[in-house]
Amino acid sequence: MASAKELYDKKLSFSDQAKSELKVLIGALNEVLEITTTAFQNNDVALAENVEPLEEVVDKLSERLKNRHIKRLQAGTCTIEMGFILTDIIPSCERVSDHCSNIAVNIIQLNKESFDTHEYLNEIKADDDGQYAHKFVSYLEKYALPNNLLISALAEILRIGSSNPK
Repeated sequence: MASAKELYDKKLSFSDQAKSELKVLIGALNEVLEITTTAFQNNDVALAENVEPLEEVVDKLSERLKNRHIKRLQAGTCTIEMGFILTDIIPSCERVSDHCSNIAVNIIQLNKESFDTHEYLNEIKADDDGQYAHKFVSYLEKYALPNNLLISALAEILRIGSSNPK
């Protein structure tokens, strides 16, 4: 809320790129909140098992947003002031997602009468049937960040392909 107030009071705005990246992060955060809330209200273990892979995606997105901000800063397309605001928002999103993970793990553990959180998290990430990995990849694809480099590479491939006779 403090970051939103600062943006409003100072009449600041993120770049279009930062806005689109934050939109992806907020979308993933909203989904993890919805899943966690529903799993908690219904004591739904199967639904709670979707939280951890999505929480990990939120962590990856946060890391990528920080890296992309640094690149914009180095390129002079962003300011330090906007970076301070962004670096206030991103860890807050990570913390909310971490809390959702804790709630989901507790839902699962209470139903399985197990109380070793770290052991449980290690077990699900190393599961042999690949369900965790499948969910993680699925969420990673769903919440892919806009990638100007990919678009540029595709455009280059198309340009080269159209200039080569068949």
